[in-house]
Parts: sequence; structure tokens; C-alpha cells
Amino acid sequence: MNILTIDLIKEHLLGVSLMVYLRAAIIILLTLLLRKYFSAIVGKVFFTVFKKIADKEHIQKFKSLLQKPIEGLLLTISFFVALNQFGTALEKIIIFERHKVNPNIKSQTLVSSSFSLMELIDHLFFLSFIFYGVYLSVRIISFLFFVWVERAIVAHDRERQQLLPLLRDVLVVLLWGFGFFTVLGVVFHVNVPTLIAGLGFGGVAVAFAAKESLENLLASFMILVDKPFVIGDHIKIGSVEGKAEKIGFRSTRIRTFDKTLVSLPNKNLIGDSLENFSERGMARVKLKINASYGLSQASIKTIIKEIKQLINANSHTVEEAHAYLENFGGALEINISYYIKIPSAIPQEEIKEEINFGIYQIMYQYGKGFGLPTSVSLSSEGFNEVEMTG
Repeated sequence: MNILTIDLIKEHLLGVSLMVYLRAAIIILLTLLLRKYFSAIVGKVFFTVFKKIADKEHIQKFKSLLQKPIEGLLLTISFFVALNQFGTALEKIIIFERHKVNPNIKSQTLVSSSFSLMELIDHLFFLSFIFYGVYLSVRIISFLFFVWVERAIVAHDRERQQLLPLLRDVLVVLLWGFGFFTVLGVVFHVNVPTLIAGLGFGGVAVAFAAKESLENLLASFMILVDKPFVIGDHIKIGSVEGKAEKIGFRSTRIRTFDKTLVSLPNKNLIGDSLENFSERGMARVKLKINASYGLSQASIKTIIKEIKQLINANSHTVEEAHAYLENFGGALEINISYYIKIPSAIPQEEIKEEINFGIYQIMYQYGKGFGLPTSVSLSSEGFNEVEMTG
């Protein structure tokens, strides 16, 4: 390096040597280029702490959750370090200056206070650092609860599936609340204990303003304690019927059988009449078929006997099936009723279809088909099979 180059580097621009500009540029450039690589390394280090809780297949999920907050922290620190290279020069740049009278001095002396660009950078650094620190903590908590919920699903523990997401949401709110008050104290120099004490006086007004939200929050805890239903239950509230997917702070999500997602306020779930079909343990099916006139008494009894045996032999039905000759009309009316156990390994529609095909075969094998007309009435899960016409 020749003397001319050295002198050029030592030259000053706005009171700062070119070497300082070069160092700051290198710090920022390296961070921008290598932030994903550094993020992956830090993610692996974090994962070693939680490897006893999570499996190896979860590492990609863990990395994806932590990538953005870690990159944010790295960029925040690198920019702060880079800008600190100009600390002396930035402190001389005054953004605003304020003059006020000191009440403790009788001469009414003016007291000056200034706010430099370096102080602004310090405040922005702490704000960004706290934000990404809380963001990182929230992502770690989300990952832990993701693993625990996944294990609860595998273990078919529906109570934990219901409790864990709500507990996660509570912790996330507490973390962001902690971050908010930390920012007020560290960045804006607010007396947080005094502020919290002052909120006690305004708490009544806030409570009235957030009355509905508080009612829904309390209702969510009442649902967890009273357990009128758990995640995965088939419930009906008013005109909404489907499976409960998630219980949140404010509302419960219900997936209807046409796959629509409905959110109902939690207070409605404890204030209105709620039906939990999953607690029945069984669903009743009623079916009425018609046999033709002219069949012998023995044929009709055989049909009834075969139908009962068909239904009772099905592994998805419970209790004894009922079948009997009920009435005379346009045809001989045979009333059939049976129960399907809930929950079942296969959908109820498939169980009904299997039994219906069996009845169809019995009628043509022993009864020469169906009489006219034939009607079907089903009582289960809020849907109807297509009417059979003979």
C-alpha cells in the first residue's frame, strides 16, 4: 500500500476518517450477505437445547420459525455496531433542543436539554432489540406447543389438544405485554410501576369498554373447566353444527360438514343451549322400507330376521337392531332402527351404505324386491340419505 493510499484513507469526511466508513460498510455488508447462514447456525444451537423435547424431523420447522427473528436480531446488532463507529460525530448532530424554566431556582434560570442523533439511534436499537427478542421467544414457545399438540393428537388426548393452544395464547400475550412495558421503561423512560398503578383507576373504564371481550375470555376458561365439549367433538349451537377445531380467547372455531369455518363468541357457547353429539356414544338410524303385498307370513318373518342379523353382525353398530312389520298402506311397511357407535373408525355414511346394500340384497333375495312407495328417515349428524324408490 503506497503513501498516497494511506493518506487517502486517513482523510476525513464530515469529521470521520474513511477507515471508519470502510469498517461500518464491511460490518453491514457481511451481515446482509451471511445473515441466513448465521441464522441457520444459531437455529441449530437453539435446537440442541430442545432436542430432548423435539424429534429430528422437527428441526426444519424449528429453523423456519426462528429464521426471521434471528435475522432481525443480527441486523439490529450489526447496524448498531456499524453506526457506533460514528458515535462522536453523531452525538454532535442535535435533532431538537428544549429550554424550560427550573422551578427550583428563584432566578427563573432556563435549563436546556438536547436530543442528539446518536441518542435516537440508541433508542431505535433498544426498541428493535426488544421487539426481535420477544418475537424470538414467541416463536420458540410456538414451536414447543406445536410439538406438544402434535403428541396430544397422536395420543388421542383431546383435552390437551384443547388446553395447550389456549395456554400458548396466554403466554404469547404475556410476553408481548412484557415487551411493551419494557419498551416504555427502557426506550421512552416511562415510570412503569406508576403507570400500572394509574391503570388501576382507569381499569373500570377499560373494563366497561372491553366488557364483551372480557366476557368471552371468562367463557373460554369456563369451557375448559366445565368441559361441555373438547376439540374434535361434534356439537350444535343454534343453527351451527360441526366439529370444534379451536377454542381461543374470544371465540371458538367450528368446522361445519360443508367445510365452512364458523367462529362463535365463547359467551354464546355457555349462554345458549349446546348439543354435544359426540357424548351420545351412539347415533340412531331409522329406516322404513316397503315390501310387496302377496308375500307369505314366513317370507316376511325371514326378511325381518335377516335384516336384524345383518345389522347386528356389523362391527360398527351397538345394541340390538329392531325390525318389525309396522303398518299396512300402499305396501307392507317394515320399520327398522339401529345405533351406530360414536366415534367410529369409518364415516357413518359408509356404515349406513353398507347396511343399506345388505337390506337391498335381502329384499330381492327373500321378498321379490320392494313395494311402492318406499321412504327413508334417518336421524344422525344432521344429514339425510337419498330417498330410496323401488
